Amino acid sequence: MKCCRQFVRILAKVASSILAFLPICSVTLVERLKSRRTRPAIFWGITPLINIKYHSEAIKRRGYQSATVVNDVYSINSRSDFDYLTLDIIERSAIMKALPKRLKMLLSDYWTFGWAVRRFDIFNFYFVGGILCNTPLKYMELPLLKLARKKTVFTAYGADVQVMSRFRGLLFKHAQNMDYPAFPRQEKQTLRDLRHFSKYADYIIAGADWVDYMPRWDKLIAGHFAIDTEEWKPQKRQMTSTEGREIVVLHAPNHREIKGTRFLIKACEELKSEGLPIQLRIVEKVPNARIRELMEECDIVADQFVVGWYALFALEGMSMKKPVMAYLRSDLLELYILYSYAGECPIVNTHPTRIKEVLRELVENPEMRIDLGKRGRAYVMNYHSLESVGKMFDEIYRRLWGEGAYS
Repeated sequence: MKCCRQFVRILAKVASSILAFLPICSVTLVERLKSRRTRPAIFWGITPLINIKYHSEAIKRRGYQSATVVNDVYSINSRSDFDYLTLDIIERSAIMKALPKRLKMLLSDYWTFGWAVRRFDIFNFYFVGGILCNTPLKYMELPLLKLARKKTVFTAYGADVQVMSRFRGLLFKHAQNMDYPAFPRQEKQTLRDLRHFSKYADYIIAGADWVDYMPRWDKLIAGHFAIDTEEWKPQKRQMTSTEGREIVVLHAPNHREIKGTRFLIKACEELKSEGLPIQLRIVEKVPNARIRELMEECDIVADQFVVGWYALFALEGMSMKKPVMAYLRSDLLELYILYSYAGECPIVNTHPTRIKEVLRELVENPEMRIDLGKRGRAYVMNYHSLESVGKMFDEIYRRLWGEGAYS
């Protein structure tokens, strides 16, 4: 019975894709015949990561029309973080609204694609795919966008490009198996996605540890993460004195093994037993607004100690003028010092075997914490602020769309 229901669902998906294919082709052909906008309108989606909110805001400040479109909202974010939910787009259409619920859901991605292709010119996607990623037309989307004379820019976020057989570090490989035991089974699909989207993407941005897995890129930077430095800035003066209080270490793992949480806990417990005034505060599945409040109250930010590079949590800490600890893999550090801006990165490079040693030094040296905090804020302002990331995307879009089109 279960197999029968699955077969019916597959059949319905295939039938809906056949039904939608001709209308989608018609929309793309009409777009192809239209005059191009002087300045391209920018689409971000469809994976609901907070990065696209910041990226969209960054280029709006450069004068672009830009919108984020997602198919869901994660618990740590809020609905207001994104411009459109696909459900909103469907409900605004009288035609779609009138359809039976099951048919509406089957056609929703195709409708969203048609809606988006008429309104946007450059599409920013992750390597899981675009608007049609959950449909049988997944691998037709980029050729259709090319037919409509649209451009595509691809970035990674981690699991969309990570392939277990290409992991460089055994520590990371083990942690991934512990946190996500089913992860290795998706390798074939990930490789297929990487090959396809790398072939058809107009522009690819690589960074972090993602270079281990990506077959090609057009731009290499330490990380494409952006952050609103006005939203993430210290409101209180940092406390330097340790007298009469514990030094608070903040850690927010979304997956404990991959973040190296066990090593951090062990180091803090040992330091505490030795009489060092230290308190580890671990927060999980907490909204970003609460993270900001907790970060204001902490003294040290512990990012991640297994992957080998820093992520958004580290930027939030630096932007709040907090000293940040993270493990920076030596080969990645070398790459981004030589070809990007990592030479200026003030993150305290902390291998999981050195967490205790680094923590002791930071706890006992308040002046060091203040200096690292100042340098961290400057680093974020220079390379990860909305202004700096907006400038990077503006240069990419001008290259794709043609400088002459902006005049």
